[in-house]
Amino acid sequence: MDNKNLVLAFALSMAVLFGWSWMFPPEQPKPRSVEQAQNNPANNTVASQSTTANDTTSTSSANAVDPTTQGTTSASIQTFGNDVLELTINAKGWVTDATLLDYQVSLDNPEKIKPLTSGQFHEAYINSGVVGQKLVEPFKLVSLDEKNNKTIAIFEGKLSDGYLWQRTYTLVQGSYLVNVKDRLVGGAGLKLYRQVVEKNPLTESMDTYNEHVGPIGYFEDKLFEVSYDDLDESGAKKLAALGGWTGMMTRYFISAIYGANQDESYRYYYKGDGRSYQAGLINDGMVEQGDMVFDNNMYIGPKAVPTLEKLGVGLERSVDFGWFTVIAEPLHEIMLWMNQYVSNFGVIIILMVIALKIILFIPTQSGYRSMASMRKLQPEMVRLKDRYGDDRAKMGQEVMAMYKKNKVNPLGGCLPILMQMPIFFALYKVLLISIELRQAPFYGWIEDMSVQDPFFVLPVLMGISMFIQMKLNPQPTDPMQAKVMQFLPIMMTAVFLFFPAGLVLYWVVNNILSIIQQRLVMRSMNVD
Repeated sequence: MDNKNLVLAFALSMAVLFGWSWMFPPEQPKPRSVEQAQNNPANNTVASQSTTANDTTSTSSANAVDPTTQGTTSASIQTFGNDVLELTINAKGWVTDATLLDYQVSLDNPEKIKPLTSGQFHEAYINSGVVGQKLVEPFKLVSLDEKNNKTIAIFEGKLSDGYLWQRTYTLVQGSYLVNVKDRLVGGAGLKLYRQVVEKNPLTESMDTYNEHVGPIGYFEDKLFEVSYDDLDESGAKKLAALGGWTGMMTRYFISAIYGANQDESYRYYYKGDGRSYQAGLINDGMVEQGDMVFDNNMYIGPKAVPTLEKLGVGLERSVDFGWFTVIAEPLHEIMLWMNQYVSNFGVIIILMVIALKIILFIPTQSGYRSMASMRKLQPEMVRLKDRYGDDRAKMGQEVMAMYKKNKVNPLGGCLPILMQMPIFFALYKVLLISIELRQAPFYGWIEDMSVQDPFFVLPVLMGISMFIQMKLNPQPTDPMQAKVMQFLPIMMTAVFLFFPAGLVLYWVVNNILSIIQQRLVMRSMNVD
């Protein structure tokens, strides 16, 4: 009975792990005023508020053309930044490229990560425009100063009605936040839009298991995740909210935009047509002495929770641990806290396993006692099997009577495993999406805890340790169950081959400590 339940526990756990996102797709909260766009682009898409065919940074109205269809062909006019972020601005005022100077593509590829990039099949950039206006004179650099730990770049362009468009970028050393102030001289009443654009996302090659990649936003304390497929079907989504942010993200990085004044209401939108996708906002701005002023921020950088929390706008919610947040968040915080004293996440995982074994010692000890008692009753189980083997009903009655007589809980043996499952899934999510564990080494051949063991040593050790555990457990009397139990370590080894090395390390250490604890319990109860 205990082995049957053990097999069932593992089977259900693996079914949950691989079928979670299919069985329970993440709910998309509905902020107020969410609308589905209709088929008429002139009335219902931001294209009606974007640009004409001759000008890709401002709009005329019903005959407007979406700026994202024009490409980023305009020559770059300036590259600047700080010690962690480098930006490239073209003549249209678009942020066509952004380079994260502290992050490389992989351990084998020293090229720096570029959340925004142009001139390739897959493009991502941030553009903006003024509703009802054309940019008739391209942006030009007026001044570029680097002083007092700040980089300040000022650009100027001219709109079709003669308004001067002044734009100031401000970056602080060590920060991925970019403040953007736009001033439309004499343009009181004009409105500005800004959007993050992604063209030709490589959705087929993305590992999006149990995680969200693409358009995202956070409005009025609710995370709003929009899938590429959803936008392909609906065309557009619009909403209005107080404060908030919007953008595009990958597993580890995000390009987000938001209003500097979070007490102001903004109109947000998401668009997509199977090729180009936009996440943007429309800003009404403020009037200053007849000028229109817009104050916005761009965050282009890693999804590092401590960094994002300091911004105070809820950007840390982009690190979404999903269903296991209640366990995953504390695990993540503990790991970051321990990293201040132990600079190796592999060692941190081992210490966490030891701590969890201490915390769960009493209930797991009870579970191992139940298994030892079951093992002690193994000869009696064989006798009942021989006597009532053909009568399953009678066999079940006699077995339960034997358990009752000897005060054995047949389900107690499953307790140690079942108690580990929520922690296992939570740690999986932490290892999957935490930027801190990206390219974090352990020792020897393990150079990145967030990806699979390149030589599969840890999965094999996990399989061996699991086989030893199976041998310590009561052996099933049913031949079919016995075969399943023998096959289970092999199956689990195959499953774990491609899991993050950090997660497999957790399971190996947990198994070794469990074997030691279980063997000590068996010795104290005189069970072979």
